[in-house]
Amino acid sequence: MSQKDLARRTAVEIAFDGVDITNSIRPYLLSATYIDNEEDATDDLQIKLQDRDGIWMEKWLASAVDAAAVATATAGTSDGGTIPYIVTPKEGLNVRTGPSTSYKKAGAAFVCGTVLNVYSIENGWATIQYGGQKAYVCAKYIREVGYSGASANSGGAVYTVVKGDTLSGIAAKYGTTYQKLAEYNDISNPNLIYPGQKVKIPGSGSAATTSTGMMIQAVFIRQNWNGDGKDKVLDCGQFELDDVSAAGPPATITIKATSLPYTSQVRQTEKSRVWENIKLSGIVHQVAAENGMTYLFESAYDPLYERVEQFKTSDIAFLSDLCHDAGASLKSTNNIIVVFDQATYEEKPPARTIKKGDGSYIKYKMGVGSTDTKYSSCRVKYTDPGSGKVIEGIAYAEDYKANAKNNQQLEITAKVGSVAEAQTLAAKLLRLHNKYSKTATFTLPGDPDLLAGVTVILEGWGLWNGKYIIMQARHTVGSGGYETQIQLRRVLEGY
Repeated sequence: MSQKDLARRTAVEIAFDGVDITNSIRPYLLSATYIDNEEDATDDLQIKLQDRDGIWMEKWLASAVDAAAVATATAGTSDGGTIPYIVTPKEGLNVRTGPSTSYKKAGAAFVCGTVLNVYSIENGWATIQYGGQKAYVCAKYIREVGYSGASANSGGAVYTVVKGDTLSGIAAKYGTTYQKLAEYNDISNPNLIYPGQKVKIPGSGSAATTSTGMMIQAVFIRQNWNGDGKDKVLDCGQFELDDVSAAGPPATITIKATSLPYTSQVRQTEKSRVWENIKLSGIVHQVAAENGMTYLFESAYDPLYERVEQFKTSDIAFLSDLCHDAGASLKSTNNIIVVFDQATYEEKPPARTIKKGDGSYIKYKMGVGSTDTKYSSCRVKYTDPGSGKVIEGIAYAEDYKANAKNNQQLEITAKVGSVAEAQTLAAKLLRLHNKYSKTATFTLPGDPDLLAGVTVILEGWGLWNGKYIIMQARHTVGSGGYETQIQLRRVLEGY
């Protein structure tokens, strides 16, 4: 809460590698921009600093970037007498200065999937090191991933399997392969492990480590905008340092960070393997586990694959193709892989209505176009090779006119088990191909509620009237104040 008599303003809180540097960075901060995307693109954070004294280029930044390039993250390294645990809540885990929620937060929260070295657990609170100081996290929100008390060469590390684990996922945590784990533990079937099973880690007693670079977290706080002393918070999440550039005059430093770095294994490492008798949700689960991530599967359509091949393709590119083929959307943010139905998001109640001339926006831009031919219908067809039975389903655009001369039908061949399944898939694929037909961009006073996936209503805009979903939200805090730019596309179901 802010004081009601204070002028409205927006504050930015920034942490580098878990250390709150808000006060240090504030005199130099020119702007901070958070870019939130609906799908198929990473979320990004950009911080621009003035550097007329050369402090950032010549002193702090050089040593910080060099250190991040050669060292593993403190939270993920092994330390004598500690036991590694992994953070489980999808919304992250707060760090406290003492073993109770009555103690203040020590800094930015740990993102889901972070590996912590725990010294001890007492009365439900785990003791860790955070920013070089003793700190605490609630023990019920972490789970053990291994044992680090043995010497580095003793081969004494032991992992206890929990529900949802895969051998390949465990191998990824320890920098080995599932074949080596299977051989070392006499596991005849690498696809069959069970909760409570002990898996010995060959050649090392160290904990899982993260090889990421500098982690950056940012929070935007809109203070007392309505004169009522109430604040609104936009937690941008956690990002990894991706690029640093210097320019001038005047001298500036721009720091760019991304939610899924190009150097990350899930994005960079090309793999070839065959998936058999597994649903899409199962593939998402395994990919997330192998890459130290968690996942949310929010698609009602979950196809079963008898056999699908991943050939010289990164995990995230492979998942993206599968999701598009299934008419679903894929997003990766804050160490979480999210698969969702666009229709479900489009059906959500609108966050606001933007009327032409109502003064709620700063500027706008409208467009009509398409990234592909706009189809009036889609047909999904499948012929069963055993019985010869043909299954097909057709979906139509909401403005479909049977007698129109320019009707074009999207033809898709896909394995389906029923007419209903074919129609459902046809509707999803029609949505995928036609979704960019009407677009709009608005720049508005900063609003933390306007995020990717949120819907809005446009009124008084003629051709562009209707319900839209936010494809991208760009939140910028700078010398000009706090602004939010939203890129919209027309939803395909009307309202």
